[in-house]
Amino acid sequence: MEKPDYDCRVNIGGTVNVLEACRKTGVKKIIFASSAAVYGDVKVLPVEESTIACPTSFYGLSKLTAEKYLHLYRQTYGIDYISLRYANVYGERQGDSGEGGVISIFVKRIFQGKPLMVFGDGEQTRDFIYVGDVADANVKALQSPAGSGIYNISTMSETSINSLIKMLMKITGKQAEVIYNPPREADIYRSSLSNLPAVKFLAWKPKTSLHDGLEATYHFLAR
Repeated sequence: MEKPDYDCRVNIGGTVNVLEACRKTGVKKIIFASSAAVYGDVKVLPVEESTIACPTSFYGLSKLTAEKYLHLYRQTYGIDYISLRYANVYGERQGDSGEGGVISIFVKRIFQGKPLMVFGDGEQTRDFIYVGDVADANVKALQSPAGSGIYNISTMSETSINSLIKMLMKITGKQAEVIYNPPREADIYRSSLSNLPAVKFLAWKPKTSLHDGLEATYHFLAR
């Protein structure tokens, strides 16, 4: 929220650079990494792709704008696209930036014996999806005969931050102090995405349970 110009340069300008390269070199199809952030704070869950996008963050707005560029490039230059709106991705090699980085941050702090910082009451929910399943979705989208379109990539389930913390403590066998802070600006309270179109048209579905994904992430980050 503090650097809308950075989101604009990376997500919008960067996408246009890629699309221009595709146009000039004859690329026929592009797979775009979008985000659940395009939807904003939706009351009816799980969120379907037909839901009117109303982002509450500049990040979400930049991803939605990039999708508009994809649509117009298809209309103008015939470049097909599949936009994958990821839920909250986590897994090995994850950095600490971005909302999805909460798992990486928590795992490292539990391992180091440091307190966990939660913004809000901890009952806010997210749809956490393992990075291996996201990678598989990208491959399936690339191979799919389906035409241009937008697909949610998710587990279609909600997990609260408090439940996530309990699960991590059980997996690690360690306890950690939890400190609750005021909610962050533009944070979405509840989030879960429908993945039914991706299951049907991309022949994809998530295979990794949250417990197994967290266990793999912990063993990698705690080395």
